[in-house]
Amino acid sequence: MSRSQKPRKPYRPKWNSGGVKLRSEPWRVAAVFNPLESMLDAIERDGEVMATRDGTPIFRDLNDGHYYETAPALEGIIDAFHTHAMRQHRPMPLDPLRLLARKLRYAMPLEMADITAVRQAIKVLRAESLEMTLQYANDLIRTTQIRIELDEREAA
Repeated sequence: MSRSQKPRKPYRPKWNSGGVKLRSEPWRVAAVFNPLESMLDAIERDGEVMATRDGTPIFRDLNDGHYYETAPALEGIIDAFHTHAMRQHRPMPLDPLRLLARKLRYAMPLEMADITAVRQAIKVLRAESLEMTLQYANDLIRTTQIRIELDEREAA
């Protein structure tokens, strides 16, 4: 290249595309954890879990107003954070959530110690979520959805 020519501009992909930390978009994290916390509030307040006529525990998502089964939703959160823990080589407090999901799935009685442990675990998981990038969180969601689909196909 001669001295009179400028060097080519280096290629730079979109600046920070998907690199936005979730702490700058807290409503995304709240959309995951607020329904769970409102369910725990209802259990503490009323002493019972909202359920369908056949006894399946459900919760109302405040974001879209729809009702969802509680145990599969909790298991999805657990799977996503288990994947995150394996990728980052960090322990995550998932045992209280697993215990809650199991107790809700099989209609076992809940104790206040269980709810307190779940609240502490949620606090840690929420803080961990705020440090994730949007792209990484979307990848965790996709990975979890694929794993659930594969598990359903294996079971069939």
